[in-house]
Amino acid sequence: MGSTEPQATQIVTIYKAPQKGKGQTLLKEGFQPVDFPFRPPYLDGNCYFAGPNDRSIAEEFNQSYKEGILEVSIELATYNQYFKMVECRYDERDGRDRIELVVPQSLFPILNQFPRVLKSR
Repeated sequence: MGSTEPQATQIVTIYKAPQKGKGQTLLKEGFQPVDFPFRPPYLDGNCYFAGPNDRSIAEEFNQSYKEGILEVSIELATYNQYFKMVECRYDERDGRDRIELVVPQSLFPILNQFPRVLKSR
């Protein structure tokens, strides 16, 4: 017996501290390969995010970059399908693992489908 009630869509939020001068570009244009080249400071062409619902890593990087924190809200099903596999352990703080996402350029088109907001705090 299936419920006729619509299910609330579950959302996962990931966090990026944009490098100096990149905050508004990423907010307006999304994530583009040209912004993450295979040379310093990126080297690997990937985009790094603080993991789901824990902005602490992004907050640490924002202390240097001072561009704010870009939040991307992704439907849980899509997150699990495409982004869960790029999760890596970053470190441990307060007795729990902190997770980062190492998003390859091939996932930028999917990432860009979701709403972004740049918050100064």
